[in-house]
Amino acid sequence: MGALTFTEEVASTVPAGKLFKGFFLDIDTILPKILPDFIKSFEIEGDGGVGTIKNVTLGLGAGLNVVSMKQRIDVIDKEALAYSYSVIGGDILLGKLESIVNHFTVTPTEEGCVVKKTTIYNPIGDEVIPEENIKEAAEQSGKLFKAVEAYILANLDAF
Repeated sequence: MGALTFTEEVASTVPAGKLFKGFFLDIDTILPKILPDFIKSFEIEGDGGVGTIKNVTLGLGAGLNVVSMKQRIDVIDKEALAYSYSVIGGDILLGKLESIVNHFTVTPTEEGCVVKKTTIYNPIGDEVIPEENIKEAAEQSGKLFKAVEAYILANLDAF
């Protein structure tokens, strides 16, 4: 079947640097605090930089019928406000995907910023990824973004 690529952009009133810090650099401490039903735990292997592995246990609040995800940080560029990670393991891959690659860029605007996300689903062989799974993942990602954005806005001085 080949890789499936989806791109979306979301505008935010949060200043670009603060959103980048909160949503990418501090996410491991923010998520369990603000969405304890979404993320049960993070187990970190590494120093938090490129190559770090995150074993994530998802909760029922994630709205997905999966409980585990293994991520690898691929890019952290604080100057360009770019961040990428790959999902390389866990039942979130549904036995149909080799990986899910997520690239993010944060671009400053007069009103705050725009976050561009490109997601690449890499299937195993000729596996077909059900469209409802991709829609469900996009919906949960949007909810997660809004929750983190609200937290950052409420605590701007911390970022």
